[in-house]
Amino acid sequence: DHPLSACLCAIAMQERIKILREDWLKRGFPKVTARVGLNTQDVVVGYMGSEGAQMNFTCMGDGVNLASRLEGANKEYGTLMMMSDRTYQRVKHRIRGRFLDFLAVKGKNEPVLVWEIISEIGKEPPGFLELLELYERGMKLHLDRQWDEAIDCFEQILARWPDDGPSQTYLSRCQQYKEEPPPENWDGSYHLKKK
Repeated sequence: DHPLSACLCAIAMQERIKILREDWLKRGFPKVTARVGLNTQDVVVGYMGSEGAQMNFTCMGDGVNLASRLEGANKEYGTLMMMSDRTYQRVKHRIRGRFLDFLAVKGKNEPVLVWEIISEIGKEPPGFLELLELYERGMKLHLDRQWDEAIDCFEQILARWPDDGPSQTYLSRCQQYKEEPPPENWDGSYHLKKK
């Protein structure tokens, strides 16, 4: 159950850092946030290197690299916790996720489905399920290239939840695509240019 444990840990980390951040801000410290990227895949874990030079306990592999890229990709969507579809499929019975994108991270051509980690099912923030319904409608319109209707949907969300990062991202993308549409063979994916 390691994918579920990882998601529950990420949620607990965000809840705890929120409490710590309030105290730190009162004491004059800078605002601290922590992003999470989760992926479920076979990797190599153990001591790497040589006794004569340097040896470290670490993990390596493409799955580790994707998790690291997802952590950074949170910046693109204004989110704090992101997971690959491989993780989501193993936890969706307990974790509320929100589809974010068909994302090709820097250094990869093939997009992967990525999801925002919201909460345990049944513990969603107030109003989130209503937001999610509007968001999913906006995403469908976006993927169907119906830019004006998608813009309207994301604007409705932001009128009520102005800090919703994914809606801000997609409002901006739809406005851009309205002016400069993606090619006819566009598969709905987004290629991240930075880490």
